[in-house]
Amino acid sequence: MKDRAKTEELLSTSDLRVSSAATTWRHVEAEYVDVVDDILATLAPSGPYAYTISPSVEEGKELPTQRIVTTYDEIAATYRSMHRFSAVVSIRPVFELHASWYSFVSGVGRGRAKATGEESERPVITLFPTMGSEGITGELFWGRTQQSVLPGDAADGVLASRFAVAGLHGRLLDAYRAGDVDTIVELAHPEIQTGVRDYVAHTGTLVELHTKDELRSHLEDFYAYYTVREIEVVAQQFDDWFFFHELRWTVEARQGAQAGDVLRYHTAEYAEVSGTGLVVAHIGHGTDQLKIG
Repeated sequence: MKDRAKTEELLSTSDLRVSSAATTWRHVEAEYVDVVDDILATLAPSGPYAYTISPSVEEGKELPTQRIVTTYDEIAATYRSMHRFSAVVSIRPVFELHASWYSFVSGVGRGRAKATGEESERPVITLFPTMGSEGITGELFWGRTQQSVLPGDAADGVLASRFAVAGLHGRLLDAYRAGDVDTIVELAHPEIQTGVRDYVAHTGTLVELHTKDELRSHLEDFYAYYTVREIEVVAQQFDDWFFFHELRWTVEARQGAQAGDVLRYHTAEYAEVSGTGLVVAHIGHGTDQLKIG
């Protein structure tokens, strides 16, 4: 059994975690001031970036369609358009997690329509990747869309829905470990909105998917490229309408230039869950891969 670690080991990532927190709130506070150039100044000096555009419900759809932009110019255009019509009033967090390469915040977001002055608020979850930079490399925002929650077991009392979400999360983790694409897709809403790091095409940014059929195709490509050796939970949170996790993946590449390499990386992702137990949105980011074998 290993004895307690040295203090310098315990605190080895504290500077980066504190930096992630400061970087995130510097960006959010710039949003409050509503000067687009100042907001853009809180981005990391270089991409690739990953930014979610405010989603809208397209004709004939149940869920809002989540678009993702990945370049500085696209992000600048998005901010200028959004802040022409609306303003961010506040984000009141109930949970914050600041890691060496991201910040995750859940709480209530409040906005104002500039044309009318009317304000509204709703539960929100946001991931701010930093990758160790003193600027954000992305802002992955999602507002709650589902009104009902998983009922859970009455014996679990006021936490019943949270434990039900935790149970769904456990099923999904088991499926990801086993490469069980059928189960992952079975637990997805037909219009699931997915934005996760692309480790097959190695773009450094996110794939953008809008149906469970597109999700199936992406997963099949992933499991054709990799054998998953291990997925370990680094952090997790369960609410009655979403889950969040940071995972450490160990995989072996099966094809391409990396064939035979054993690789390790982390992902941080959130997912909204419907009252019927389906994932309606699954969005997050991941680190670069480290060769360990």
